[in-house]
Parts: sequence; structure tokens; C-alpha cells
Amino acid sequence: MLNKRKRTFIKENLDKLSLEEMAKELGIPSRKLEKELKKLRLQSGTQIAKESPTPSYKTYSISSKNRKKIVVMAVLVFLFTSLVYFNTLNNDFIWDDEYLILNNSQIKSFSHILNVFRTYVGYGSENVNTFYRPMQELSNMVDYFLWARDPKGFHLTNLLLHAVCAVLVFIFVFYLCGNAPVSFLTGLFYGIHPIHTEAVAYIAGRADSLYSIFFLLSFIYFIKYTNRLIKGAPTGILLYLSVGFFIPSLLSKEIGMILPLLLVLYIFVILKNRIVSNAYNRIKNLWIPYAAVVLVYIFMRFTVLNFFTAAPPTMLAAIPFLNRMLTFCKTVLVYFGLLLFPVGLHMERTIRITRYLLEPSSLVALVVVFGALAGGFTFYKKNRLVSFFIFWFFINLLPMSNIYPINSFLAEHWLYMASVGYFFAISAFLYALYKKGKANIFYKSLVILFIIALFLVYSLLTIARNQDWKDEISFFENTLKYSPKNARLYLNLGNTYYERKELDKAFEQYEKSIAAKPNNPEAYGNIGALYTRKGNLKEAENYLKKAIELNFADPIAHYNLARVYVASNRRGKAIEELEASVKYLPQFYQASNMLGELYMKSGDKAKALESFRRSLRVMPNQGRIKSLVESITR
Repeated sequence: MLNKRKRTFIKENLDKLSLEEMAKELGIPSRKLEKELKKLRLQSGTQIAKESPTPSYKTYSISSKNRKKIVVMAVLVFLFTSLVYFNTLNNDFIWDDEYLILNNSQIKSFSHILNVFRTYVGYGSENVNTFYRPMQELSNMVDYFLWARDPKGFHLTNLLLHAVCAVLVFIFVFYLCGNAPVSFLTGLFYGIHPIHTEAVAYIAGRADSLYSIFFLLSFIYFIKYTNRLIKGAPTGILLYLSVGFFIPSLLSKEIGMILPLLLVLYIFVILKNRIVSNAYNRIKNLWIPYAAVVLVYIFMRFTVLNFFTAAPPTMLAAIPFLNRMLTFCKTVLVYFGLLLFPVGLHMERTIRITRYLLEPSSLVALVVVFGALAGGFTFYKKNRLVSFFIFWFFINLLPMSNIYPINSFLAEHWLYMASVGYFFAISAFLYALYKKGKANIFYKSLVILFIIALFLVYSLLTIARNQDWKDEISFFENTLKYSPKNARLYLNLGNTYYERKELDKAFEQYEKSIAAKPNNPEAYGNIGALYTRKGNLKEAENYLKKAIELNFADPIAHYNLARVYVASNRRGKAIEELEASVKYLPQFYQASNMLGELYMKSGDKAKALESFRRSLRVMPNQGRIKSLVESITR
């Protein structure tokens, strides 16, 4: 029975201290205090009767007591992750690296820094897209300044970014569970699992690790801030840092906008009814500033940063919403399979679109997905951390679920952040097996051997998969084994042979591209460029006109047709084609240069000057063009 002084102390501190803290102050066991509180609630209508005695939540942090151990584990995660990706340093530029780096004039001069924040990624090349990723563009700009066209430096940056991301996964999980071994295994498996090769071995995949680093830093600082609030000693700078890191996450990749929803998940799954109500009331609405940032971002994307009209709409928009959702459920099954058995990995994954509800594959997928979500609700009562990471997996996949139609149903790199939930579940399960052995050394040794075996398998598979990205021919030929009717792959393999001056092989691949997709303007245009290179201007003209007929807004086809007209002394027609080229792609400075020179030959200095100046705005360091401008303005 509590005396009057102790009852008064409880009334005054119920909203300020946890059950354990009050028990310590009163000098009685926590269980006894909890029983006494229940009695008090039955006897009175005071605040004690209305409030929960709170809580069971314990905050975790890196302190002087555990810092050495955490630092050693973090270093190991970084080193092991770096080692399995070390062989990527010998890899070349692949596929989209061409338009993001090699042909992207925007990253080749720091004078374009401001323009990076106004344009889509890869703006300085012939590519047109809707992706707004200035942080990726800036990172490529820095790398180009340091390494120019040497891919080794770009791959080194990718390796370091992923290794840092794996360390942050380890720290993030530790702040949630306080279990160093589970956190270490989560970060380690995350770092070495082959599912992430698409985001690491491929330079263009850098956006995933970039957004994830800022994403995790934002979440970690949010947890640190809420921990201080729970202890009654909030530090506002932690919240400002959290929101501050969220902004570059959004500017690295659009998927970063999912963070506010995950903060809500953390608040309602991890904290609700587990901390004192006074602290919880201050925390429960802290997701709002992040949501406000997202709203500003979305407003900007649909107004001043609206690139949606620059690229054609996705074909998936024509698929009914229900069919897209059922197909998404099937992709979840594919993702589970790839995480469990990461073999046969490749970039051009496809999935059969669900046509009707009662398809067996769709029903199985629905059962699995709803079963997993039901597990999340079930674990809410038993183990909230498991519940959190189940929902974490699905929420991180929401932007790619095609609720809003995007450009595909399935991609391995889309698991980059969602997979943290899977790796936590595996790590927690293995640690539970280990602890179950208690004093049984043989049993514990078996669990350790299994963990080592899993580590070795993941590492070897990742090292082998990295080799698929060694060069473009290896990459395209390996991917074609899994997607033999992919017109885009044949087209790009042809481009690789074209760049290597193996024109007959290039022509063969372009023909295969047309066979896979008969009305393929890019393939016709590339064959036209190939014939131009061979000196067969008549065939070149025929193929280029066919490409323009199929897609009049193709700036490259117009440019190449202009080259044919220049070679056959048809200056007027060449000017018409170049005007069309720069109309559809103003940043195509090569077309502006050729147009300027043709206007000079025609005696139209004003238009020549206009063309040259447009070119120099895109690519300032062109000595020859600067000289031509000076000669006109003298």
C-alpha cells in the first residue's frame, strides 16, 4: 500500500517519468508499482485513473559505454561492403552512363551549377526525361572534374556511397532496437547482398545510394530528437538537422518523399502507448514539417520544374488501376524470391500483367501480400519492431507500386531501401536462434557457421554479378539471355559496336532491334548514321527520313539528316533539319555549332552568332566557337 507522499509523487510525475523511473525514485519494484497504480485507478476518478502508467519503450543511443564496439562494427560493415564491390573499379561506363556523363555537357563545367537545379538529370545530352535529381547531377559534376572520362573514379564514388549507406543502416537499426549484433548483421547483409549490384556496379544507379544516405540521416536525427523529448531534454538542432537532411534526399531521387509516411509509422507503431503521454503529444505531429516539404516539392515539380511534358507518357497509364495493383502484388512475390535466392539477376525484368482477378498467380500473390500485412498487425502486439519493418518493406515500395503509373512494374534497384526490412527480419531470426542455444556451444556454433556461409554466398554472388557490368558488350549480351526479344537492348548493343567501329556487327544488332519492334525510329535513325559513316548517302537519307516519319521530334535524326545534306551540298535543307534539331533539343550544342557555321557560309552573321552563343551557354569551354564569335563581332 502506497502512503500519501508516494501517491502525491505519482500524481505529479505521471506525465513526466516512465514507470521504471518512478519505481526507482520511490524505491520499489516496477511490477509492484504497476499493481498499485491499477488499484488507484479503480478507487478514484483522478488523472491516474485516466492515464496509462506508461511505458515499456527504451531509448537507445551511441554513448561512451558502447561507442568503441559500435565504431568497430561500423568499420567492419564498411570494409566488407567495400571489398565485395572492389572489382567494380575495373568496370567501364554502361548504357545510361553515356547520357548522364559522357555526353552530358551540363556536368562538364561548374558554370552550370545553378542550371542543375532548374533542369532534369542529364539535361546536357540528347536524352529527354522527367527525373529531377540535382544531387546526382552535382555528384557527377564533381567526379567529372576529378576524373574526366575515367570510369574508375566514378565507380569508386559509387562504392563509397554504398558502403556509407550500409553503415547508416547499421546505425539506424541500432537506434531502433539497441541490439548491436542484430544491427551489425542487418548492415552487413545489406551491404554485401547481390540485389544491390544494380545500384552500385552501375554508375547511373547512384541516385539510390545518394537519396538513401540523406534519407537515413534524416530518420536517425529524428529518432535522436524524439529520444531527447522522451527524456525531457529536447534539442531543437536535432530536428532542424533531420529536416535539413530530408531536402537533399528529395533532390537525389523522387522516392525520398515517402519519408513522412515512415515517420508516421515510427510514431504510431514504435512509440504509441509506450512513452509518457506528455512526450507523445509533442511527438505525434512532428511528421507535419516533412509533409510540408513534400507538398512544396510536389508544387514545384508541377509548376516551375514541370518536365512531364518533355517526355512521352508511360504506357502503363492505359492499364486499369485494379490490374496494376494485382500486378504489383505479383512483383512483391518476385522481390521475395530475389532476396531469398539472388541468382539470375538482370536489369530488364518484365512481368505478365494481370488481366483478371481470378488468375491463379494473382490469387497466390494476394494471399501472400495480405498474409504479410496481417503479420505486421499481429506482431504489433507481440513485437513492435518486427511489425515496423514489415510495414517498412511495403511502404518503401509504394512509389513503385504504380498507384500512380510510372515507367515499369519491376526493377531490382527498387529494393534498395525496402530491403532493410527483410535484412532486419533475417538478422533478428538468426540472433534469436543463436540465443536459443543458451549454453549449448555446438548449437551456437552451427548458427555461427550458417551466418558465415550466408555471408560467403552473398559475397561471392555479388563479386560475380559485378562482372556482368564490366563493359557494355558483357552487359548487353548477359541481359539478352534473359530478355531475348528486347528491342532496346539490341539497339544499345548496336550502338556499342558502332562506337567501336565494328559497323557490320552494329548493323546486325539494329536489324534485330527492328525485328523485335518494327516501328523503331531510333534503330532506323542509327542505321542512317551508319550508312552516313560508310559514305552511302542515298541509303542514309532513306533510313533517316523513315526515322523522322516515325518520330518527327527526334533531334538526333534531324541532325544526322542535316549531315547528309551538307555532304551532298544541300545547304538549305541542312539548315531546315538543324533548326528542327535545336527546336526539339535546345541544349544539343553540336547542332547549334553546325547551324552557326552554315549560317556563316550563307552570309547570315546574326543567325550564326545566335547559334554559337546558344552553343556556348551549353558548353562554355569551346575555343574554336569562341574564336568564331570573336571574328563575327569584330
